[in-house]
Formats: sequence, C-alpha cells, structure tokens
Amino acid sequence: MAYRPLDRIWTAADAGSGSVSLDMLKAQMYIDASDQDTLITHYGDTAVASVEKSTQRLLSPRACSLSLRGLPSGKCPIELPGGVVASVTSVFVDGAEFTGCTAIGHSPAVLIPAADWPKVTGDGYDVVISYVAGYSNIPQDLVQAVLMIAAELEQRRTDGVEGALSPALICAEYLMRPYRIMPIR
Repeated sequence: MAYRPLDRIWTAADAGSGSVSLDMLKAQMYIDASDQDTLITHYGDTAVASVEKSTQRLLSPRACSLSLRGLPSGKCPIELPGGVVASVTSVFVDGAEFTGCTAIGHSPAVLIPAADWPKVTGDGYDVVISYVAGYSNIPQDLVQAVLMIAAELEQRRTDGVEGALSPALICAEYLMRPYRIMPIR
C-alpha cells in the first residue's frame, strides 16, 4: 500500500497552451477563420484541464511539487500524483536533501527510497518532493477526448439548453475511463 495522506498539498505548473494544437481544435470544430483563435484556444485549455481532472494525469510534462507533513515508516512507497513521472528533481526533509529515491509506475507513480525514510522533526509541511510529471506523447484517446470536449464547448456557447449529456461528452468520458488513476489500496 502506497502512502497517500489526505492532507498532502500537490501543485503542478500551469499547462499553458499547446497540449493539443490550435489547428487540430479548429479542424474538429470545422472552423477556418482566425478571428476566434483566442476563444478556441481557451476552449482547448478548458478541455485539457477537464481531461486532466478526470484522469488525474497531466497531459504535458511539467514541474510538480508534493508537500507532506510526515513520511511513512521503513521503505513504504509514496504516491506521486500526476501520472507518468519523468524525473524526481529533489526530496527535502526538514530542509535537508534526501537522496537515493526512485520513481516507478504511472497508475499511480510511486517514490521508493533506497534506505528507510528519515524521521520528520518539524511541525508543518516539512517534506517537499519536486518532480516532473506528464505525458511526453499524449495517448490518442485522450487527444480525441480533448477535441470532443472543446468542440462541445464551442457548439454550446450560445445554446442555453440544459439537461442530458451530449453523445460527444459521453464518448469523451468513455475514452478517458481507462486512463483514470485509482488510488492504491
């Protein structure tokens, strides 16, 4: 069982634009003109955020930070949110660097120490793990989910219809389902 405290603080750098290209978004929406590029980019960014929240995976590599109040005993692995971990930049415990850790897996990724975790003596969030997580190549299923969600946002921007989910959103949900990270129990 991986260590996953409920009071952890996880942050990831902003995704920025570009997980899915503007040209792909416009093609999905059947739009040729460039007068709505800013709005279409916003729909794409919103769709990327939606897919990331649904799957708990970052679609592009970016810096992440995990702050913890303490550490598990022994060599118990620590769950690293964000999906695929490219590298662990640093692990600081009570202000001192702790080395000899390896990140493995991606559903979820876990951090495993070479030796037992040290005892934390501070009172706050005295453990800070910095790493890079996210896909270097986004799976096509997730790209398609982003495109479908963005196109649905564009299509419904003036549509005041409430109620049932559209077939596009149901399909996007189906495409994302296999990529959802479930906690290790």
